[in-house]
Amino acid sequence: MSNEHPDVAGKRSPLRRWTRRLRRAAWARLLQIVIAAAGRLSEDAVRRVFFVLADLMVWRRGAGVRQLERNLARVVGPDAVTPTLVRASVRSYARYWVEFLRLDSFEKDRILDGMAVEGLEHLERAVSAGRGVILALPHLGNWDQAGAWLALNGYPFTTVAERLRPESIFQRFVAIRQQLGMEVLALGSERGTFPVLARRLREGGIVCLVSDRDLAGDGVPVVFFGEPTTLPAGPAALACATGAALLPVELWFTWRDRGSDRDGWGARVHPPLAVPPDLTDADRSERIAALTQRLADAFAAAISAHPEDWHMMQPLWTADRRAKG
Repeated sequence: MSNEHPDVAGKRSPLRRWTRRLRRAAWARLLQIVIAAAGRLSEDAVRRVFFVLADLMVWRRGAGVRQLERNLARVVGPDAVTPTLVRASVRSYARYWVEFLRLDSFEKDRILDGMAVEGLEHLERAVSAGRGVILALPHLGNWDQAGAWLALNGYPFTTVAERLRPESIFQRFVAIRQQLGMEVLALGSERGTFPVLARRLREGGIVCLVSDRDLAGDGVPVVFFGEPTTLPAGPAALACATGAALLPVELWFTWRDRGSDRDGWGARVHPPLAVPPDLTDADRSERIAALTQRLADAFAAAISAHPEDWHMMQPLWTADRRAKG
């Protein structure tokens, strides 16, 4: 119980709310300025600015960078989380934002020719089967560029976006994705995303889901890099409910100064995961749990191959979420 006088507490509460609103307004204005500047300046200039900011974040080693270090320690081991890896990872995330904010102005040839794709035959076969396709991926590389490549190659799809504040920024991000040919549903929308996604799949469509983070907090328990956490049930639940193929996707950046002939993107479409059979004595939740674990294993392999391109600065594992909350 607080010893604070109720009059004082009552006066502070409106002040806190006002301060919070002021911070949100300032943050929204800053984002608007950044988005406008990213569209007006040259890409090289924007990248230099974002890389300086990324290096500053690493130098300050704030909460996000410290969490990134903890996350990477699960992937590569604590001794391998070097300043070089952390800097490369934060710069990779900065590159994602530079490209995303300018992606709707990219020439089509750059999006198409800059992407090297392996395993496309798995997607082609799944689409030809006509039973719907779920492409599930972790926060690796540039998933929006990959989505633009997919749409430009004649594979329109539906995806889900985390609702951000303020609403104007969220709508701007949705508009960028829609201009690139994506149908975007807002996570937590009133009509619900699952029925719409299931309908698209039953119509033979494609659904793309970035699904290595349990935003709703009601995900499926899995073992991920040897530790317990939860992942969203969506990909597995949709596959079990509709019979759609579930294909893990791996993304990464290529860099001119890291052995590649140009700055570009890489992608690997993996074979469809085996969906547990729908037996009369099998519980639906057990099927979803088994399939989600298979997806977690596929994500772990993809992240292990490209740890510097994994953009995860939030608590992901159960132990970290409990420590924070």
